[in-house]
Amino acid sequence: MRISKYNKLEKLGFTFWTKRQDDEIQLESYLIGGSAVAICSFSNLGFNLIERERFITSMAYFLNYDTVKKINTEEVVKRDLKTAFCFDSSSTEILEADYIKIFSLPSLKDICSSANTKKDFLVKLKEDLDS
Repeated sequence: MRISKYNKLEKLGFTFWTKRQDDEIQLESYLIGGSAVAICSFSNLGFNLIERERFITSMAYFLNYDTVKKINTEEVVKRDLKTAFCFDSSSTEILEADYIKIFSLPSLKDICSSANTKKDFLVKLKEDLDS
C-alpha cells in the first residue's frame, strides 16, 4: 500500500493546514406514528444503529404508536407534529412551534443501562403523556 506524500510529511511532523473539525452536532430523527418525533444525537448515544432503532420501536409500541420511520432532520420542521422526544440533545431549537409538546430526555445509554431503568422510564413517559 502506497503512502501519499501528505501522509509521509504528516508522519515526519509537518503540518501545512489543520484538518477541519466537525463541530456540528449530527442528529438522527424518527417519525413515530404520524404526529410524534424522536430526536437523538449521534455523539452521545454509544449505541449502534440497530440498538437505537430497536429502542425507538419498543418505545413507540409501548406508547401505542403504530409506525416508526427514520426521517431526515430537515423533514421534522415540515411535519405537523404534536409531540417531540429529544434524547440527550439540545435540538429544541429545531422545533420552534408552540403547539409541540417537547420532552427533554436523558441519553439512551442512561435509559437502557438496565431493564429496570428502561421500564421505569417508559412507565413515567406514558404517565407524562397521559397527563
